[in-house]
Amino acid sequence: MSAIQYDSPNFFSEKECSTRMMYINRNPDVFRDIVKHMQGYYVAAKDEVHLENLMMDAFFYKLSRLAETLRQTMFVNVSGTVFKIARETILNDSPNFFALMEPFSDRNLTPTFFCRSPELFKDILGHLQGYEIHVRDRIHRNNLLKEARYFKLNNLIQKLSLGTDYIFSGFPTRPEERIKPEVTMLLKNIRAKHVLVKEWREFIKEPTTTRHSGSSIPLFGGGEDTHSKGSNHSKDINVGDDSNNVAATNKEKILQHNRSLIQSTELQDLLYKPTADIELLALVVELSSIELFAIWPGSVNSSMLGDQHLFVYRDQDLACLNKICKHLGLQTLTMAANVVQLSPNINFHLDGQSYKGQEELEPIIRKLAVSLAKVTPPGRALRLFLGRALVRMGCKSGQLVMTIVKAEGWSSDKEYNACRRYLTDDMKDFDAL
Repeated sequence: MSAIQYDSPNFFSEKECSTRMMYINRNPDVFRDIVKHMQGYYVAAKDEVHLENLMMDAFFYKLSRLAETLRQTMFVNVSGTVFKIARETILNDSPNFFALMEPFSDRNLTPTFFCRSPELFKDILGHLQGYEIHVRDRIHRNNLLKEARYFKLNNLIQKLSLGTDYIFSGFPTRPEERIKPEVTMLLKNIRAKHVLVKEWREFIKEPTTTRHSGSSIPLFGGGEDTHSKGSNHSKDINVGDDSNNVAATNKEKILQHNRSLIQSTELQDLLYKPTADIELLALVVELSSIELFAIWPGSVNSSMLGDQHLFVYRDQDLACLNKICKHLGLQTLTMAANVVQLSPNINFHLDGQSYKGQEELEPIIRKLAVSLAKVTPPGRALRLFLGRALVRMGCKSGQLVMTIVKAEGWSSDKEYNACRRYLTDDMKDFDAL
């Protein structure tokens, strides 16, 4: 009788039975675990099927204590590999895939089988447990990003998109910025809505539904007087038309401030701020599979562009860059070839040789340009193929400014072919065929 009263009120304590024999059409194996629970023993699920059956019978017999105990853990079957995970762990980094399924957890109907990679899920689980993930290479990072997007883990997506660490530059070109935090990102991973200009200010939220004409450029960031303006504005909410006038005036001031930033003749850094708890970071973009037309002072036909150089990149990269330009109100890039600058402290790995700074790079560029002129028609600049390049992003006079800080590439097919890698160095594999 004491066992029946355990975890009451329940199915048995509510029954007024006139007989000692009761017929219940349920699974007898699961009922053995139900009896153990009612005798005070701890009952744990063996796998996802056992957990589902126990949960169903816990609700059938109205055993709320057992249901709550079972709800603390869940099983996830990833392509045949079963993970037993605490529910509080799996719901970290919310809202995520599992948190979206939480309303159905009363019956544990959350899908527990996923046709995904078990090895990658171990990394996902480590993230949910609060550990740092060791990213082995670029392929591993891309695969982790796919899994993070599948399970809707926004914090992990941001970490993988931003790279392994933030970089604190202690040797800036401008001495007034002794230490400047920056981040390197692949261009395809950049979200335009997180890009802003230094000292960029956002519009004051209007309390009314009145719409004002003007530019619809989305603005992000916060100026030092934003909160004070917001507080003054909130005091005047009930004034009527005056509040609308104040809002329109503040909005126009902020818009003019942002326009003056992007139209300034001084170089303005583009910053990246994906979430509220991450500080503003100077943006460095990694581009791959691009061409550089180098036109150096004193090289062949240098009068064409002076000391400027041209980037030629893929259409999808051009589309990503134009999203940033449109978002900030900068002039869009109408061609796949656009002017790019070279940092005075550039590190250029060209034809297998590393050159540090323009003083080392300029002589080899001039030499290659002169030798190229002997075999190419007049008017051609030195054409370099870049496997990848790191580019610091900024804006000046309403235009996007790109400055190469590091690159690796080749000056000809001959040099590129010398760097080709064999699929295997073990020729015995071919002899065995």
